[in-house]
Amino acid sequence: MTEALEAHRARLAAGEIYNGLWMMSTSQELAKIGSAAGYDYVCLDMQHGFTRATDVLRLTDAIRASGSALVTARVAANRFTEIGMLADAGVEAVIVPLVSSVADAEAAVAALDYPSRGGDRSWGPTAELMHNAVQDTRDERPLLIVMIENKEGLANVEKICETPGIDGVYVGPADLAFAVDALPGQPNDAHAEAVARIRTAADKAGIIPGIHCGDGAEARTRKEQGFRFITSAGDIGAAGRAFREDLATARG
Repeated sequence: MTEALEAHRARLAAGEIYNGLWMMSTSQELAKIGSAAGYDYVCLDMQHGFTRATDVLRLTDAIRASGSALVTARVAANRFTEIGMLADAGVEAVIVPLVSSVADAEAAVAALDYPSRGGDRSWGPTAELMHNAVQDTRDERPLLIVMIENKEGLANVEKICETPGIDGVYVGPADLAFAVDALPGQPNDAHAEAVARIRTAADKAGIIPGIHCGDGAEARTRKEQGFRFITSAGDIGAAGRAFREDLATARG
């Protein structure tokens, strides 16, 4: 994992734009197609998607088999055991939802860092054992990206971004809409201001600003706003659009 992860770290540190595919399904075929298509990251969604712990290894192997995408996963919740499991499975970037305070951010950092780095993680080289490549990984850990998506998180966003060990923040626009009295897909001025505040806080702290988008057109707009880690498509949504377009063409 080290060589690939360090290459991604260098690219992101240099300011490259990462466009990602969000995996709601557990389809190995779609994971391979997404990686082969050239997405910079492919994210397995364990919070609102169908991926479970038993799916992670086969899906991460599928991503790596067809491209060089950053292997990413969103954990279901900010829980020590689940975050550590993803790290043990060889996931290269972990997205943690509903981070509302510095204490929440510090808990996520501690779950990924070994005691040699000041954290609480225990050594469990699951992926290395599966691939017969066990090595000393105490100085290595996945990228950590935390989600800002509620009122408390927005209020504390500057301090969260400054928390040592946080590599990036990721906006969940739908939940953020509820936090500012808007509706998903129907943003208001307060929503636009909140999104801009989060990006500004990330830039000031020198970490990666990320955001969730439903399609490429929205992703392009967010890129123009300064976001650099941008989910540009979802597997189920993109497949559904392609099916409907082809069917409409066939019937036309």
